[in-house]
Amino acid sequence: MIDVSIDFARCDANGTCAALMPDVFAIGDNGLLEQLATTVTDDRSEDLDEVVLCCPMGAISRS
Repeated sequence: MIDVSIDFARCDANGTCAALMPDVFAIGDNGLLEQLATTVTDDRSEDLDEVVLCCPMGAISRS
C-alpha cells in the first residue's frame, strides 16, 4: 500500500487530482478538496505519480 498525503494549506482545490483519481480525491460541496482514501494499492502507483506531478500547487505527496 502507498500512503497518500495532502498539504491542505497549499491546496487550491483546482480539481486536477479529483479528475484523475476520483476514488481518492473529491471536491466537496463547499468547494474544498476532500481526501476519500489515505492509501492506494501498489498497482495504482503510476496513477498516483501522475496526480503528484499534475498538482499545480505541489500539495500531494506519497510515501
